[in-house]
Amino acid sequence: MGCFKGNIYSFCLKRNTNISVIFPDHSNDVDPLYEDEPKVLYLLHGLGGNQEEWLRFSKIEYYAKKYNFVVIMPNGDRSFYTNTLQNIGYFDYIADELPEICHKWFNISVKREDTFIAGESMGGYGAIKIGLSRPENFAGIASLSGVLDFDSFALMVHQGKMPEMDPAELDILETSSSPMDLAIRLAKNETRPKLLQLCGKQDFLIEDNRRFCKKLKKAGYGHTYREQDGDHEWPYWDKAIQYAFMFFRELDLEKTRLY
Repeated sequence: MGCFKGNIYSFCLKRNTNISVIFPDHSNDVDPLYEDEPKVLYLLHGLGGNQEEWLRFSKIEYYAKKYNFVVIMPNGDRSFYTNTLQNIGYFDYIADELPEICHKWFNISVKREDTFIAGESMGGYGAIKIGLSRPENFAGIASLSGVLDFDSFALMVHQGKMPEMDPAELDILETSSSPMDLAIRLAKNETRPKLLQLCGKQDFLIEDNRRFCKKLKKAGYGHTYREQDGDHEWPYWDKAIQYAFMFFRELDLEKTRLY
């Protein structure tokens, strides 16, 4: 399996930043299910992680090879993948600048039908916000235990229920155009990206995810929602990302085996 770990300069971030990229090269360790040109997945990390966490805590390299995806994992710091009020463009970097850089460096496809975005927790928020803000660029989106009600999450932070985050961190984020607003706005658009929403039943964000699902169903988006046993942790996300790959490859989520 090919894995590139590098440092690039971002004009949107006004500094150097790190990325990790998996390439599904030929090897003897995995029998791929697909031999076509690789699809491309932008995979976002959670609040306490960075571009390395998917490599450290999941079998993402195996899945990338099995389903034939180039997987691009950027560092989003603790930004919720939004621009800051100090004009540091995390959203602009992931949504616009990074795809241009990766196409230039790695010659990956930029076709909409080949391009997808996913993430867990904070990354789920970012995946939906970026994917629905650039529907012309992404064929599919997957949110794994996503922070999909930012106001509810912010209230928990301000009430001291999220000690790993200081309330002051939220005050510098530009959080207009919420995932909910974007999804409702695109619900009747025939070219909207297909959307997969997953959350564990024991996750502290389950009720927020259920509300998001209910509102999208009412709006008629036509997304896929699944909840199974699991908490806000890597054993659940390691399974969930497999469902995301299946979903992007248009496989039956009920009948296709997990690896």
